[in-house]
Parts: sequence; C-alpha cells; structure tokens
Amino acid sequence: MTEIIFSFDTEDPVHEEGANGILRSAELLTNAGVVGCYNTVGVLAKALKEWGREDVIDAMKKHEIDVHTNRHTFHPDVNEYTDLSDFHGALSLFLADESECLDTLRETFGVTDFPAAVPPGNNASYLGHYGYAKMGIPVYSGGVVYDSVKGRPLSFCNVYSLQYNISLEKTLFTADEARLREILDELSEREIAILYHHPNRSYFKQYWDAINFNGKNTPKEEWTLSPRHTDEEIDTFFANFKKLVTMIQNDPRFHLTTYRELGERYATERTLKKSDLSAIKAQLDEELFPVTTPDSFCLSDIFLACRDFLRGKTQHECGFVYGFLEEPYAITEPVTVTADEMRESTKWIPTGHFLPDFIYVDDKKLGPADWLRAALEILSGKESVTVEPAHWQIEIEKIPGLGYTYRGTWIHCKSLEDRQLSKRQQLQSWTLRLPKDTDRYIY
Repeated sequence: MTEIIFSFDTEDPVHEEGANGILRSAELLTNAGVVGCYNTVGVLAKALKEWGREDVIDAMKKHEIDVHTNRHTFHPDVNEYTDLSDFHGALSLFLADESECLDTLRETFGVTDFPAAVPPGNNASYLGHYGYAKMGIPVYSGGVVYDSVKGRPLSFCNVYSLQYNISLEKTLFTADEARLREILDELSEREIAILYHHPNRSYFKQYWDAINFNGKNTPKEEWTLSPRHTDEEIDTFFANFKKLVTMIQNDPRFHLTTYRELGERYATERTLKKSDLSAIKAQLDEELFPVTTPDSFCLSDIFLACRDFLRGKTQHECGFVYGFLEEPYAITEPVTVTADEMRESTKWIPTGHFLPDFIYVDDKKLGPADWLRAALEILSGKESVTVEPAHWQIEIEKIPGLGYTYRGTWIHCKSLEDRQLSKRQQLQSWTLRLPKDTDRYIY
C-alpha cells in the first residue's frame, strides 16, 4: 500500500488574494475528512495577520502545521547565510532565524510542535538537516537527498528525508480523469508519495519570489504581482482537486497520512549489539554502504559502536550522528595494527562531534574507514590485522542528491560561492540510514 501525503508550501507574502488558495484547499480537505500538511513560512504567517485573514488561519488550524523556513527567499536565504567554514557559527545563525519562525507559527496557530520541515527551493543543505534535527523536527521533506526509486524514508543527518513527487499546480488545471488515473498508477509503485502544492499558485500563474526575489530583494513598494488565473481556471483546479481526493480515498492501493504519522512511526531507538557485528561485517564486506539488518545502521553508528566494543562494552545506543567536516584521510599502502593498539586508539574518538579525519593507532595514521575495517577484524577475534587501501566514501551516484551543487542555481544571489555546502553535503554520507530489513541496493 502506498502512503500519500498532501503537502502545501504555504509561503506567499506578496499576493494577498493568494491566501484564498490556502482557504479553499484547507476547507476542501476538511470537508473530505483529510488532514493536509501546511508547510508555513514565518513571514507569511505574519502577513496573514496583517491582512486580517483569521478565516485562513482558522482553516489551517484544522490541519498539520509544518515549517517552511522563516523568510523563504528573502536574501540572504538559508544557503547564503550558512555557507561558512565555521559550522557551529552557521548553525547558531540558522537556529536563531528558525526559532523566530517557530515562535511565530506557535503564536499564530496555537501549535506546540512541528512534525516536519520543508526547504524552499533547493535551500536543502546538510546544515539545515542538522539544524532541524537539533530543533526536534524529525522529517525533512522535498529536499535533494532521498530514495528516488521506492520513496522510502531515508535518514540523513538525523532527519528522515522524503521526496516531493507530483505538483498539483502543474497537474490539476488540465488533467482529466484518465490522466489522474495514470498518475495514481505511477504512485502506487512507491512506498510513500507526496502530492505537493503552492496554494497561491491556484490563483496566480508565477511564483512570487521568482518575480521579486530572483538574486535580489525587491523593496515592498516595488513588488510586482503575477498574472492571475481566470475564475474558470481556478474553479477547474479545485474541481479536479476534489476529484483527485475522492479517487485516492476510494482506491485500496492508497492510505492518506501525514508527516506526523510517519515521523512517529520511524522515530525508533536503535541498539547495536556486539553480537550483531558478524552480520554487519558481511554487509560491509560486500559494499561500504548503510546496513539494513539486523537493524537500520549508518556507517557512523557502526564506527562509534566499534569504538565502544573495543572499550569493553557489549552494546551501543545509536543516537545523534555526524559525518565529517573535511575530507578524511585514507591510507595508500597496507598498515598492520594490533588489538592492543586499536583499543588504545579509541581515546582519540569523541562522542557528540563530527567524526575525526584520521586516527593514530600507536604511531600509525589511519583514516576512519581504515580504522573501521581494522576494528571489525579485531572484534571478530584477530590479535592483529593488516589493513589494505580502500575507498572511505560510499558511491555518491547511488544517492544522487549527495552530489548536488548549489552555486549558480535556483534564485540565489550570485554572491553564493558554495564554498562549503555542496562539499560538506557529500561528507555526511556516513549518517545515511535506510529502513530496517529493506534492500540496500536502491539505485
């Protein structure tokens, strides 16, 4: 059965009439008994109050309120102000800005927590994942790192990343029932499918920010409005929307859900036991990639568990994980280490930080992947092991979003140099987790 989410990027502070699109979609879903997920921008929530649209706010309160950043594409946007070498400094800026958004949404809608965050455009860098995870938000939807084949929730930097699939504004103005059935047939092949919509686009033909914030901030008094759809076109959109909802509700292949339900289902604690290492080592011997049995473990989980086991523990509680900030070292020739040397080397491996770029084992320098391979051999009973040169990184092409480049894309300012974002995105591959007991080979 495919689980379907209606996800709405609720964001436009420029077109006041666009709020009618929010109202009509929310009331349509409420009347159908469906909960939509309204990913709301902080400045839009403020605009709704300024416009006196309590009717829209009340309609949205019947649905799930999620986060779509504080200022969306007002520059500097999230990618622009977090492209810093100082990760902790960038994270502090992010948490301050997004905390303001959460406070605004709590005050406006009376909510206490937020099941999901959705990046605007491609503002979906590694830092946003870590930032929202720190804020206790479990799901990150519509980003660039996801399982594009089956639509499974893929954990990256401690949040579950999902893919947007079908744009309602690109579909419902023209689709007939036959086309809607084709779309549902396509979606039935996925585990999770997200039907997304920008409510203002049911009334207006272009994105508000593409007109006014493409590489610059246009002053409010100079904002340009998008061409409006005709009343007939708008009515056609909502008639098709209602038809689509009914078709999904009557189709046994689908179950309508929300980000909250998914986040609660997958928010399970994991314990990696020393007795699990044999099965884990067999999978890593096949390929340096996340393992899915006996549970869902990322490479960072396994690395830290091996550290604990070499210190004498018998199990490791998997928690918040990190990748690397700089490309890690890797040996270029064979290195032999002993069990005692490996046990002593664990003092160089911290908890609650990014993984070390290298580890000294006595006077020998190993990369983290080299150290992990040696640890697995020592923990299987060997007193010494010779580590051979091998890749430290998973194959990036298997997770295409890890190779995404931010510079010169979307409507970022030309000043975005992308000095860190794209590079460090790849360096977080060791935080990837796939669902338990599923196929590792997804691409």
